[in-house]
Amino acid sequence: MKTRDAQGLAYHTLSVLISYRRCFDTQLQHVLVEVLLAGLNDQPSTIKCCLHSLSLAAFEMQNSMTKYMSRILEKLSQIISNPAMAVHILDFLVMVASLPGLYANFTESDFKMVFGVALRYLQHHNRPGSSLGISWTLSEHVRIMCFYLVYVWFLAIKLPDRPRHVPFITRQLLLANEGKEKVDEPTEVCFDWLARYAYGSADPRPAGSLLNDIVTESQGLLPAAEAAISEKTWIQGNSVVTIRVLPRRGWIEVICRRPSGFTKFLCRAENVPIVGPGDVDPDFITSTAALLLDHDALESGSEDQPTVVSGVTGSAPSQRRKEVAVDPSFFALQLSAYPDGPARSLFVADSTSLPPFFRTLDRMPVIDTHKVGIMYVSPGQTSEEEILRNTHGSPAYARFLEGLGRLIDLRGQMDVYAGGLDPDEDGEYAYAWWDDIGQILYHTATLMPTNPDDMYCINKKRHIGNDYVRIVWNDSGHDYQFDTLRTQFQFVNIVIEPHSHGAIAAYSNNLHEIEYFKVKVQRAPGMEEFTPIGDFKLVSADNLPFFVRQLSSLSDWFASVFDHERRNPGEPEMMTNWRSRLREIQRFRGTLASSPGSEEGEGLMRQEGFRDFTTSY
Repeated sequence: MKTRDAQGLAYHTLSVLISYRRCFDTQLQHVLVEVLLAGLNDQPSTIKCCLHSLSLAAFEMQNSMTKYMSRILEKLSQIISNPAMAVHILDFLVMVASLPGLYANFTESDFKMVFGVALRYLQHHNRPGSSLGISWTLSEHVRIMCFYLVYVWFLAIKLPDRPRHVPFITRQLLLANEGKEKVDEPTEVCFDWLARYAYGSADPRPAGSLLNDIVTESQGLLPAAEAAISEKTWIQGNSVVTIRVLPRRGWIEVICRRPSGFTKFLCRAENVPIVGPGDVDPDFITSTAALLLDHDALESGSEDQPTVVSGVTGSAPSQRRKEVAVDPSFFALQLSAYPDGPARSLFVADSTSLPPFFRTLDRMPVIDTHKVGIMYVSPGQTSEEEILRNTHGSPAYARFLEGLGRLIDLRGQMDVYAGGLDPDEDGEYAYAWWDDIGQILYHTATLMPTNPDDMYCINKKRHIGNDYVRIVWNDSGHDYQFDTLRTQFQFVNIVIEPHSHGAIAAYSNNLHEIEYFKVKVQRAPGMEEFTPIGDFKLVSADNLPFFVRQLSSLSDWFASVFDHERRNPGEPEMMTNWRSRLREIQRFRGTLASSPGSEEGEGLMRQEGFRDFTTSY
């Protein structure tokens, strides 16, 4: 045995000790993390082992990891050029991003190091003729994860500080596209996403509007989407802006569809003229009250009662009002750059082309969606039919589900991705998790109804069998076989086993017996190692749900790329939802004729083309 082999075994042994943090005092925990940090200077196999261990330590030993995070980032920025290490480095940084306590004290330079790690790999990936020495699947997965890392870490920055990081990210993205005629689509999507979140943290799509609900109910109007007096649409860059005049006097709805989201604004024009005596038609809904309107006052129809807004009482607006006519172009012109330069927006004159375009675009999700199956294996069970027919699991399994995601009611659910579940056939409840970037829906076999007449649980299998990733809670007392569930979508199993002796412990509620769990990842033949697990990891019960949630998300990303290559030979690029939306917007833009804006002529006459705003509005 060589010295480096002995070192590798020593590091593997240390990784087992991480979850047993309660056995060590704080100083020894610091020493353990420092030893793993030192291992990042070693040979590739040792670096990989240490990265996997640090990924687990991020959950189990947060105080120690917080102390050494800056030094770890410095080391990662030095070894990111090794393509074989890239996936393990990115996995580690994705794990850290899910734990706010680890970066609560990050400085601007710390965040820049994180962005630099991801963006430097993109530069290496896009370099003409570069040979990465890894498979196309792994290379494509790492490229997607680089952008994903930019997104999750940008959201981790406090809102007032985000604009300061945009110049650095912009420069690195442009360097990664150096030599091209234009930036590639993933980069274009990233720019669009940065513009969306640099100054706000609005949801990627609008929820039901309070004003819409109240006005519709009280006035007997149709929903705003069906009741606009008039509307017009412009293409501005990679956004589609639709402005609609609503029946309520002076109200305008602005809808902005972009690759990275769908935004809706409600506005009201307050510049209304004074009318003569006797011409009274007051509108008591003020712009201030648009979001905090007193519902009871509106229902009563009393226009002379005080309106209470957020605890402040005031009288209705002045009655010096008259009917106001507003064209959608009015609002668009207020938002334009006119008269500083030529109008760059394209007016969609042919409104008949918009409905099919909007139907196509609005069907494309504004976030990434993932489906993950969950199965419980009772003591002694080995067959697919037995496992799928389970309707409950052990107490430890139930606690794991509670921490994995939020239990949602599928009936009438509009805001959360349902993963194809029908509450009438697949049960009314499911576990889900989401943020501004993606949603995971867990197809949980024990939550789905078990039909006595369905011997083979076909209804459950049609969901779980089609998932790329399955979480298997194995209390059987036997090793779980990779092909236990017979399906063509056999890619990744995340197997969880209690770290205790015998099958009886599976149903014990003794917290000492279920304090630790062994987590293993089974991969389909041909799949490279892409998870921070190695042979296995021991994880404490407290951190198991959060660790496995991140693991399931990373696994579904990689399995999706792996299957995409399998079904589409020839190394095609993987399309994300945001990228698909960008393509659809650009396709529609290509069907429109440019607005006249020539700069022919001399002197001031060169401005004639864009000074005449009627050509664009």
